[in-house]
Amino acid sequence: MIIRAVFNSFRCAGNACCKGVAVVVITTGSVLLSAMAAAASTPLATQRAHFVEGREMLAAGSVSAALEKRDVLSGYPLQSHFEYLILRQQIEAAEQPLVLLDKVTAFSKAYDDKRSHRRLLGVLKNRLAQSDNWNGYATVAAVTNAPYHPCDDLYSRVESGTLKKFDTIASELWVQPDKHTKNCDSAFTTLIKRAGDVPTAALWQRTVALLTSGKKNQVEALLRFYSSRDKRIIKTWLDNIDKPDELLKFASVNGNMSHHQKLVTYLLRRWMREDLPAATEFWRRNGNAFGYNEKELDHAIGKHAVLAAKRVLPEAQSLLQRASGVNRDVRYWRVRMALRSGDWQSVLDALDALASKEQASTRWQYWRARALQALGSQQQANDIYKSLANKFEYYGFLAADKLSVDYNIGNANVVVDPKARESLLSDPLIARAVEFFRVDIPWEGRRAWNLALKGASEAKLIAAADYALSLGWHDRAFASMKKTDHKTALPYLFPMPHKNYIESVAAGSAVNEALLYGVMRQESGYIADVRSPAGATGLMQLMPATAKEVAKKIGIASPWKLIDAETSIRLGASYLDSVMRRFDGNVVLAAAAYNAGPSRVSRWISDTSLAADIWVETIPYDETRDYVKGVLFNATVSEWRLKSRVLTRLKTRMQDVLPLG
Repeated sequence: MIIRAVFNSFRCAGNACCKGVAVVVITTGSVLLSAMAAAASTPLATQRAHFVEGREMLAAGSVSAALEKRDVLSGYPLQSHFEYLILRQQIEAAEQPLVLLDKVTAFSKAYDDKRSHRRLLGVLKNRLAQSDNWNGYATVAAVTNAPYHPCDDLYSRVESGTLKKFDTIASELWVQPDKHTKNCDSAFTTLIKRAGDVPTAALWQRTVALLTSGKKNQVEALLRFYSSRDKRIIKTWLDNIDKPDELLKFASVNGNMSHHQKLVTYLLRRWMREDLPAATEFWRRNGNAFGYNEKELDHAIGKHAVLAAKRVLPEAQSLLQRASGVNRDVRYWRVRMALRSGDWQSVLDALDALASKEQASTRWQYWRARALQALGSQQQANDIYKSLANKFEYYGFLAADKLSVDYNIGNANVVVDPKARESLLSDPLIARAVEFFRVDIPWEGRRAWNLALKGASEAKLIAAADYALSLGWHDRAFASMKKTDHKTALPYLFPMPHKNYIESVAAGSAVNEALLYGVMRQESGYIADVRSPAGATGLMQLMPATAKEVAKKIGIASPWKLIDAETSIRLGASYLDSVMRRFDGNVVLAAAAYNAGPSRVSRWISDTSLAADIWVETIPYDETRDYVKGVLFNATVSEWRLKSRVLTRLKTRMQDVLPLG
């Protein structure tokens, strides 16, 4: 039997946090040793080198040279990916790409790689579209597993003559003008000429879609399809679309909008931006005239009340009290509004109105203790604080600060099951994932890794986290352990990647290493090449425009890439430093600004000074509220990991929030 520490000596060197770490037990030692041997074995290492060289050849356009690598890559975990890269290059270079459909089909039969097969079909469709071969395009589009390209698929059906008039698919696409390309417009023009008309339901839906996206001129072009009576309705909409209150009042009496709830919602939202209380009152009295039932009306009124609370409108309290408590957000914002006003008895009353399960949560237990303390019931408050102070979380740390006791931070004992590890290391998908990681294609590696662990047992997840950490693959160690019950397995859940670089970047800055790790963990989960739907990129999740501005200020010459870890860290640290300075070193406001933007945070600072914990709890954006709590918690634990103790308690990080001067 071999017993080894989670961190081997070469990983623990100079790190005091390694003292007392959990042990991982491996029976016989053969599994670990064979895995390490396989990773460094000459055949695998040789194949890896050939793969990298072949990929570079393909990137340079030399397909013939890359083809010579095929034999040596037989049996290599990324063999199918190499074949995919070759075939993709051949399709993109072919004068007659359709002739390669047989090769794509053969690829599908040879490899269990549906994702790559789907990609190849997509590349083939794009090439055929570029060459205006719409009959060939339709052939590929009909292949099982082919990706759906709405406008090109429609155009191919129209051009090849297989679609003579609007069908369900065409109608559904026609009513979504924001998704249209030039091919969609051409296809619909041809269809309308052929059919001479469009389906009535689709006509109304498209009209509403255009109105709600501000395209009034395109609505006017549709009037020719309407009857005289319906034209009058549409013209009324067009004439009054910029006066939402008047149009809704008119429609509630004339009843010409009850079946167009998307337009009603659009108008109501516009009115709410101008006068939320008036819009809410109108909706309470007249919402049923638009086809909404009582339950739907109550839900909408609750949402309006919460919006008023988030905007800190004077009417918020009365709107919240009139709204139905069935809405969870209404219940929560009743507590938050009472917190903002400092009415501690109302805080208790609002907490008592929560569901039993909600009251038992650490969040609302903390605020109950705060209210009891403010009302003079110190012993009751202390009893709650004591129960919370044992929790390894944000509210647990806040409670510990109230009692001036140590935080409950410590490494959990994590034992790797030898059978689970053996199963993991024999999994071809894991081998594939690791090879993607080793050849610097991490996004493909994450997909393979996640697929291999889908529905995995706790034991296998622990083994996976440990294996990933041994490889230095911090984001998969974090992601895998996060799915287990081991919430204090700190080496996995709070790793220290790029430690030396972060230390050098933090030197002389308003931002320390712990805070950088706190932001990194919250932003990207340690994934260096991650991109958000909004476009934020890299470990520190900067928007490209922000990154460009910061790079210019600190003298980083172009070209640079945000997916480069050190670049992201340097730019992120500089940006975080700038928002820290803008908000006088207030970590709470800086963290909020990093997530929601400095201008927005400036608007959230009221005329009244607030305790930092209250300000955080009443941040209008749910995402930003959770983000700030996460960063504060992460930074505290990261400091413990870096220094083996907490030097800066949460109460020290959390300065009270003052109004802007």
